[in-house]
This record gives sequence, structure tokens and C-alpha cells, in this order.
Amino acid sequence: MAYLYETHMHTNQASACGRSPGRDYIQKYIDAGYSGIIITDHFYHGNCGVDRSLPWKEFVRRFCAGFEDARNEGDKRGFPVFFGWEENFDGDEYLIYGLDQSWMLEHPEMIRWTRKQQHDAVRAAGGCVVQAHPFRARGYNHAITLSPSITDGAEGFNAANEMPWNTLALRYAQVMGLPVTAGSDNHCADTMTAEKLAGVTFDRPLRSIRDYVRAIVEKRPFGLHLPVQPPVWTESVTPDLPTTWLDENGSPVARDTIRVLKSGL
Repeated sequence: MAYLYETHMHTNQASACGRSPGRDYIQKYIDAGYSGIIITDHFYHGNCGVDRSLPWKEFVRRFCAGFEDARNEGDKRGFPVFFGWEENFDGDEYLIYGLDQSWMLEHPEMIRWTRKQQHDAVRAAGGCVVQAHPFRARGYNHAITLSPSITDGAEGFNAANEMPWNTLALRYAQVMGLPVTAGSDNHCADTMTAEKLAGVTFDRPLRSIRDYVRAIVEKRPFGLHLPVQPPVWTESVTPDLPTTWLDENGSPVARDTIRVLKSGL
């Protein structure tokens, strides 16, 4: 039996682009055959819907409201709901897994972290960092930033992406040896349909978000659930924006993206 999990979704309680409260997703995902979900609302520097001028404790409390709403409804139905978030730097975004509200409350300095500082702190606390939709090109980013040395995995398939971006992301993760995840980037319970959702699958249920973190950090095998099969990458599929690579310190390093995608480092 395969256990299917959503890894990337948003609520209207914390994400400015969210269209549904957390509780509205639960039955929809149960009906779609999922075994659990991870709420990943947009955090401080992303498309966050929480007032950033609030005192830190109140900001965090309100940020977690969508997750708590979903978890409460999930508890009623015996459906696991786990916590994560999505942070933005310069258009490049990262999914954080394995930590909780208490940890956030103790780290108000996190809003000033660099990518490397974020990764070091999250890993030290037992979490992990997955780069979301690495090759997405939309109005909020002017370049594509790739940081394989300060992330633990890459979202190879994002159901809200255009197919070339997913094709590039899957190839990128493959040549860099990064664990590959998939998610729906779901923003609305009313319009979601099972045939358009993505996720990850395991041969046993996740007992906690830490099980998911261990699978990524330790590169344990798990499957991808995709609504379509992406085409195999070829050199004709190129990034839509200029590409910047970052080294293990988060500093820019010169790399030919197509050459790396073709042959590796």
C-alpha cells in the first residue's frame, strides 16, 4: 500500500494568495486519496498575509492559524496535518520542514537570515530545507537562483508550474544528487481536483514531520505522485530567466547551467 502526502499548500489565514481556510482542505484531500498534508504558508519575506508590524509572538501566532485550523479539522477526521512554511529571498523560495511554532517563537532573528544561515539553523534544529520550484519564472523574480549546497532537496515537480520548469527542476535535482519532492502548491480547496494534484508516496505512514525530514536528509527512497509524466529534459529546454548559482557559503559562483544540466559538475 502507498501512503500519499501533500508537501506544498497554502491557506488564506497566512498566505496572501491563499483562497481557503485550512479546515476546508481536509475532506477534499481525504476524498483524493491522500494520507496526510503539510501546510506550507508563505512566511515573512514571501507572499505573507499576516501583518509584519505585529509583535513577533503575535505574528507567529497568526501565521500558524491556518495550520492549526487544518490540524484541528484533521484530528476530528483522523487525518494527519503537519507543519512547514515557505520562505522567499530574492524570488527563490524554500520549503522548511521539521520545526514548529515554539521554535519560531524562539528565533525572531530568522527574518534577517541569509540562505546559508537559514539552512544551518534549520538543520541544527533537526529540520530540512527543500528549494521550491527552482526554475519558476514569474513576475516576482528577475532571475533563477540555484543553491544546491545549502538545500537538502529540490521540488522537482510542482503542479502549479509550467511543464518546462518542472522538466528543468527534475533534471537539476538528478544531476546534483538532490532528493526530489513533488507538491501541488495548492491555494484553493474549492477548485482543487484529484487529477491535478501532486505529492510524495511512502510504503508506510508518516508518524510525524520528522519522518519526512529523515527521508530527505538521509536520502531514503520514496515515490512521487504526479498528475502527468514530464518529458525527458533536452538541451532545447532552457531557463526562462538568467540563472545564478550559489556555493556552500551562499556566494555567487560561475557555472554554465546548460552544461551542468547536460553533464553534471
